[in-house]
Amino acid sequence: MYSNPEAVAMFSKKTGVAEDLVKKSMQDFQPKEALQTDHLADLDGAVKDAVKLKFLDAPLTKEQLAELIQIPPRAK
Repeated sequence: MYSNPEAVAMFSKKTGVAEDLVKKSMQDFQPKEALQTDHLADLDGAVKDAVKLKFLDAPLTKEQLAELIQIPPRAK
């Protein structure tokens, strides 16, 4: 949606959502920066929430996290 100037219009047509709402949604809730995949923000908070919501019995150890989350370096 961020690289093709026709993407918003195409998405709007396919979903029936007005173009101005699609643009506003992209700006407010889905900024391009949020689509990055080489950095995981607030992992400690996510683990705390997972325990609180009973997705995990206990916080993961550093070793478990290192095994679970393996992000390759970003291609340049």
